[in-house]
Order: sequence, then C-alpha cells, then structure tokens
Amino acid sequence: MISKPRPRCAAAVVLATLASLLPILLGVTAAAPAAVAAPPATTQFEKVKLDGGLSMGEPIELSVLPDAKVLYINRGTSSGGGQVRLYNPATRTTTVALTLQLDARFEDGLIGITTHPRFATNRWVYLFYSPAATPLVNRISRFTFNPSTLVLDPASETRLIEWPTERRLCCHSAGSMTWDSNENLYFAVGDNTNSGGDSAGMAPIDERTSRDAQYDAQRTSGNTNDLRGKINRIHPEDNGTYTVPTGNLFAAGTSGTRPEIYVMGVRNPYRVWVDRKSSNTLYWGEVGPDAGATIANRGPAAYDEWNRATAPGNHGWPYCGGPNVAYNDWDFATNSPRGWFPCGGSTGPVNNSPRNTGLQQLPPTRGALVWEQHGGSREWPALDSPGGCGSPNHAEVYHYDPSLASDVKWPQYYDNNLIITEYCRNWIKAVQFDNGNARTGTPTVIEPVLAGMSFVHPIDMEFGPDGSLYLLEYGNGYFSGDTAAGLYKINYVAGGRSPTAVASATPDNGVSPLTVNFSSAGSTDPDGDPLTYAWDFDSNGTIDSTAANPTHTYASNGDKRARLTVSDGTGRSGTTQVAVVVGNTRPTVSLNGIPNGGLFSWDENLTATATAADAQDGTIPCANVTIRAALGHQEHAHEEGQGTGCGFTVNTGPVHAGPDSVLFFLLRAGYTDRGAAGTVPLTAEKDVTVWPKQWQAEHYVSLHGPQVINAGGAEGGRRLGDIQNGEYVRHHGVSLKGITGVRARVSSDKAGNVASFRYDSPTGPEVARVTVPNTGGWDSYTEISAPVTKPDDNTHDLYVVFSGGSGGALLDLDSYTFTGAGVSTPASGPRTGPIRGMGKCVDVNAGGTADGTSVQMWDCIAGATNQQWTLPGDGTIRSLGKCLDVKSSGTTNGTPIHLWTCNGTGAQQWVPGTAGSLRNPQANRCLDIPASTPTNGRQLQIYECNGTAAQNWTLP
Repeated sequence: MISKPRPRCAAAVVLATLASLLPILLGVTAAAPAAVAAPPATTQFEKVKLDGGLSMGEPIELSVLPDAKVLYINRGTSSGGGQVRLYNPATRTTTVALTLQLDARFEDGLIGITTHPRFATNRWVYLFYSPAATPLVNRISRFTFNPSTLVLDPASETRLIEWPTERRLCCHSAGSMTWDSNENLYFAVGDNTNSGGDSAGMAPIDERTSRDAQYDAQRTSGNTNDLRGKINRIHPEDNGTYTVPTGNLFAAGTSGTRPEIYVMGVRNPYRVWVDRKSSNTLYWGEVGPDAGATIANRGPAAYDEWNRATAPGNHGWPYCGGPNVAYNDWDFATNSPRGWFPCGGSTGPVNNSPRNTGLQQLPPTRGALVWEQHGGSREWPALDSPGGCGSPNHAEVYHYDPSLASDVKWPQYYDNNLIITEYCRNWIKAVQFDNGNARTGTPTVIEPVLAGMSFVHPIDMEFGPDGSLYLLEYGNGYFSGDTAAGLYKINYVAGGRSPTAVASATPDNGVSPLTVNFSSAGSTDPDGDPLTYAWDFDSNGTIDSTAANPTHTYASNGDKRARLTVSDGTGRSGTTQVAVVVGNTRPTVSLNGIPNGGLFSWDENLTATATAADAQDGTIPCANVTIRAALGHQEHAHEEGQGTGCGFTVNTGPVHAGPDSVLFFLLRAGYTDRGAAGTVPLTAEKDVTVWPKQWQAEHYVSLHGPQVINAGGAEGGRRLGDIQNGEYVRHHGVSLKGITGVRARVSSDKAGNVASFRYDSPTGPEVARVTVPNTGGWDSYTEISAPVTKPDDNTHDLYVVFSGGSGGALLDLDSYTFTGAGVSTPASGPRTGPIRGMGKCVDVNAGGTADGTSVQMWDCIAGATNQQWTLPGDGTIRSLGKCLDVKSSGTTNGTPIHLWTCNGTGAQQWVPGTAGSLRNPQANRCLDIPASTPTNGRQLQIYECNGTAAQNWTLP
C-alpha cells in the first residue's frame, strides 16, 4: 500500500506564496525559485522500458555513462559466470560487454559496478565480484571499456583490493560502490553473517566456539580489523594501486584497525551514494535483521534503515539498531542476557568476542536517519507497514539544474529531496528536510513519488546526465532472472507520453526452419493515441512487417532478436526486443522428491534430486544439474546452499523471524545446455516452493469477507476477524503429503461455528473441519484439532470457508498448524541407510571391521550391510558397529577417512551443512571424494569445504 501525499491547506499555500515574494519586496535576490506547493502528478511522468526479461539474468546494479549508455550487471552463477551488459540508446539494443567467471554462492557473485569520475577520458569501470579462487575472497578490479567494440577487455583487469570472506552459510554481501569529489572510492561490504541459528532475528553474536563463526557478526561488523560490515573509503591510483585518504575512522598505523574503514557497524549496506555537490555526504540504504517483534529482555523488532554520514563513525550493528536502540549482550551458552549494550553513549560497546581480531573498545554508536520496522514505524508512518517485510535500497539526493537543456529532467519540486527506494515494499519516496538541506536538515515530510506507478522490486536507481531517473527492477524471481525484470528510464514530460511496446514469441526456441508467431498484446499508449507497429525480425534495421501479430519463419540458426517498435502518430515511439533461439531446443528439468507446496518443520531437512533432458546434449549426468535452496522472507530470499541433481539436502534451520513474517523455502533445479552450432546455450529451471506447517491466517492470497484485526494477543499481532457466514479466505497452494491433522488457534463468543479447509475452491473437497466452541470471548484463544483427509498428495489451492449461525461474527481465526511428517525429515536422531554422492555409495572396504579399514566409494548395492550407515544423533556416523573417523585426528587437506572404534573424539564428529556437505568441526574440513572422481575403491578424505559435487552427500 502506498500512502497518500500529505495535503497542504489553503492558508499554507498563501503563506508559501508570500514567503516567495518577500525577498523581492525587500530587494533581495533569491538563490533559486520557490518550489511548487504540491508534488507533480504521476501522469506527468513516463516509464520507458529499455531492456527486460530473462535475458537480463539476475539484475543487481547499474551505472549510467556520460553519453546515456547504461552498464548493468547480473549476479551470475558459479557455472555460467556473471555478465556486464550494455544498453545502447542509439541502437536500442543490449549487448554483453563482459562475462566474468566467479563463485556465486550465498549472495556473492558479480554484485557491484561503478565508473571512474574521469570515465569520459580513461574508460575505467570498477567491478565488485567474487572470484572462483582459493582461499575465498571478494575483490574489486578495474577494467577498461572499449568505446568502439562496446566491451570490457578481460585482459585489462587490474586487481585493486581484495579481502577474505566465508561461504559456508548465507549471507549479506552488499557490493555497492560510489565516488566523492576527490576521486575517493567508497565500497560497501556486508557482514557475511547468517541471521539464523539461535539469534531469534536479533543480534547474531553467538560466541560459542562450537558454533560456526558465521553466526557471529562481531568478527566482521564489530571488528575494527576487518573490512566486512563496513563502508570503506580508498583512493584508487592511476597505476592500479590504492592509497588511503586521511580522515577515515582509524588513522593509518593504529594497531588492531584497518585504515580503509570509513563507516563501521553496518549489516547489509545494500546501496551507497555520495553527494558530490554537498560536501561529499554519504547516504545508504541498509537491510535490517528479521525479528518481527520486540523481545523484552533481548532487543527491538527489526529496524531497516536509510542513513546519512557527514563524517566517519560507528553505526552500531550488531549491538544497536535504528535510532540507536540497544540489543542485549546475549549469552548463547546459557540462553540468558548479560546486559544492554551502551548505544548512543559517549563510548561504544566492548567487543569481547573470541573471534574479534581488532580493538575491544569500539567508537560511540550513531543512529539512523530514518527507519522502518516490520510492524510499522511510529516515527515514520509514511514508510507504511506491510508486515514482516523491509528491504531499503537506494538513497540519492536530486539536484535540479536549471541550466541543463533536457526535456526529460525531473522537476524542481524534488530539488534537495532525498529520493529513496524500497525493494520489498515496491515504492519510491522523497524525504524532505526542515531547512531544505539534505546534508544538515532534520527529516520532516516523507511522501510518495510516482504514486500509482507499478514497480516490480526496484533494486537500483541513478539520475542520469539528462536528469532522468534510470531504474533497475529485479522482477519477481528469487536468486535468478525473471520475465518481469526490467531496465527503465522515468522521464518527466510536460506534454504527451511515449507508448509502451510489449512483444512475445511462440515458440521462442527450436530447430530450423522455425515458424514463430509474434504478438504485440499488452502494447499501450498512455494518452490513448492509436498505435502502429513495425517488426524487425533480425534486428538488422529493416522493417519486416507492420502487422500487429505477424508470423515469421527463420531458416538459419542463430540467436535472433526480434524488435517491435510501436508509434503513436505524435512522433513518440516505444521499442522492445524478444529473443528467439533457432537451432537449439531448451532443455527440460524435473525436481523430484518434494511436491510443490509441501509442508515442512523448522530444523528439519529437505532432500531432493533432479534430472534434465535435452534434445541436443543427449544423456545429462545428474552431477551437471544444479539444485539451489533459498530461505524466502516476504518478497526476497537468501540462498542457503546448492548441490547437484544426484541428491541435495538442506536444513531449514530454526525459525528466525517473528510470526508477522511470511517465510518459506524455495528449491530450484537448473541446467544450461551446451548450445548448438551457430546458436547459444539455453537454460531451463524448475521451482518448488514449500511452506512451514504453521501459518498465520492473515497471510492470505485473497480475502473474501473477513477483516484483518489488530490484536495484542494474536500471534504476529493480527488475526482474521469479523467473519460472517459464507465468507472465505484463499491461501497459497499446498500439498498435504505426509499430513494427518490440523490444529487451529481460534476465538469466539459463541459455539458451533465452523472453519472448513477445502481444496481448489470454496466448494471444493473438504480436507479438514474445525468446529469452534465458545472460548470466552474474542481475545480468549484456544486450539482445536481435527483430522486431515486428503484425496491425493498433489498441489491444490487451500481455502478456509466459514459457516454457522446468522446474526453477527462467527469466529476469529488466528493461525493454523498442520501436523504429521510433511515433506521434511528430522535432522537428528537415529537414521539408517546409504550415504550417496556423485551417483555412488559410501562403502566400507570388503565389509571389514578392523580399525583402519578404508572407507571408499563404490557402486550402490541394494541391501549391502557395508553400505548401511546410521546417524544416531550424537554427531557420529556409524557402520558395522564402528565410526567414520579422520585418520590420526588429522586436520589437513587429503587426510584419509577410515573405520575406527567409536571413541568420542573430534575425529568422529560430523555436522551436516550447506550444499549437502558433511563437515568435521575439529578439522573444519568436509568429507570429500578425491579429485571429484568416484571410481570404485576411491578412499574418501577431508578437504577444505568448497561446495562442489565431491562434497555433496545425500544422507539416510
């Protein structure tokens, strides 16, 4: 929901007019014309699509060049690399300027792009990416752009700076970069910390040495000797090195510090921007933690922030949030508080984590400029409150230039406004200041910008040299490309607006000759002018058809880019491209083991396999099919691991957001084929979404009658109420595989009314019926259980239909919880069966039981006792009465694995991890197939955890 602009009364308009005349009456020349009294209407803007669709990949960040070309990046994949893409307004086409090989696990990949302030002469482009390298690092490199070929020369790469990172767990990588007027480069690095574990969505400061270090943000954001969880500032030199400017947070040579740090104490500073026209003020949007509600002895509900810094400082994370609100120093070992951190005091918190390598006494903390919370912000209600959803993004001050000759520049009304975007809530808003100065003023009014205009997850924006807003939209995907992704210009136009071109092709791939039916359906003109159509089927500049929906046969192979241009007869036009691949057929992918809509329990495992088929590639090994998992949270997702189609298991972990949040898991299988002669590779993906067994009734897909009631006693603070006879609510599609019952949390002041759970429609098959008693009143809750009887395990839309006596409200529904195994399996407790990897089984050589017997790979043999392994829940893995053991308690790469008498040592402890790994905590290395070659008799080893197929295991 977008809040309405704050109205201005007539008296205020008169006063504003008198104020604007006062300098003239006094003989004083005003510095600039007075702003108009009301924001410009959305109808005075046009949103022009420059690029869009799956070909964009997973769009992350953009950079507008001085000649209005646009470079943008997609995050890429570990197998295919990330792309720098170039939109050329002269040809209205997008080309690939660079493909960069990288490691794209856990939100890493190609995640930042910026151009040098002297780009017009030196052609330097800086990329923030995650190279496929050991040891693991993130890196910023400089590349040179060739204006003739429109590519970045890979050989021109000059490594500017890199720093260690960890990719065992998700996430928070940031990656944005910006420049000040002194050609200093600011780069944002996330805290590289997992927000799950036992943190309850609060401060992740788990200091237990038995826990993965990625659960402790004190080693990064709170560490003065680490570049992670920081906004760093350096000065790149022309020779490819860098120096550190004076005036950063720590002076060069200060023990236990990095001099590059400008701002510390940040979590995921997703976008940074420096106002070079106003004393190099730094602004950024920062994505906050996940707690849906305040916990009295632990900390506040999550704050998401937009920040401003006119000087270096400590912005608090993981000790403070939002307006300097403290978290408790939580003792994870005893599950108890130690005391509140000193936020906003004259001295900062003390970082006594055993993983801290920097100063213990930290600088004083600073609060945010403006903030939002999952349940809505009292201080800034204009930021709205859509529930457990918050992803602050870009923040940029607009400076109106009266001398700029441009018919699309934004109006003076927004001069010196801070323009902010929100990825999750899909809006753009303007922050105004009491003194009209974004650098020194106090925020006052926050109002919508372009209210009513549709956005699909704005992920980056930038005002271009023409004063127009360039906007990158992520689309509806999760860690992948999406058909709704787009690159746009939003122009301010006083007259007519340009039409929008929409094109589609059926089919869009196949062998030649390929007959394609093209459609212009969806093309529109906002002013209602009639459209004419021009199709160029090969994008060679020749108009091939003027029909609205033509058909064309391609005789030759290739990556064809059909272009549609629509014109409105006033000189304005819109254009779009649709890709058609001739000579190659898109593969098909299946994801097996878990039905779409299945229901899981937290802290349990989800296990799936995947296969792919392709007409050109023939038989596809399961190891070539990728499975990736992500924890979905409202409108975004955090990647939790990846493996192969041979078998992938991900642990759902503890629930780490409050019941006001919409949480789910997404599994995606994908395969990119090898292409064909004269054409390009094609990718196919298959998604499965699974839901937690407990669901809040107010998290509906569509509501038909009931009202959402705010209630302090309700889980998540809300419930469905004012429910009348015959009303219903539709929830997401579910599979009730493994489900035997449902438990509903309800309230009512009368007895005998019914909540009926049904498939596919309000009159569809009933799968459960809950009869509600008189609970003693609307705020007095009880839980009622009922059996589930399902017709099948397929996926069906879930409806809850309400019925009962007339004459007022029947009942209130707060939440419901399905019972039964569902589609997840316990992560601990005795489980027996084979352990599979790369299509084979873990085997005890010849079934021997002597200490030191080799543990190896072998063809799977049904029922073979030497391939049966038991996980008793104590961290060991057992077969034939003995334990899987690291030889001589070794901790180095290549140490062999054998069978040994169970003795309780660290050499026999194994922890299931991400990407299907089995990690030995003592060595901090993973069970591994040497050289990724699972030949019969190949003895297993431990090796540095790397997420490859050789470390991807399917457990019993």
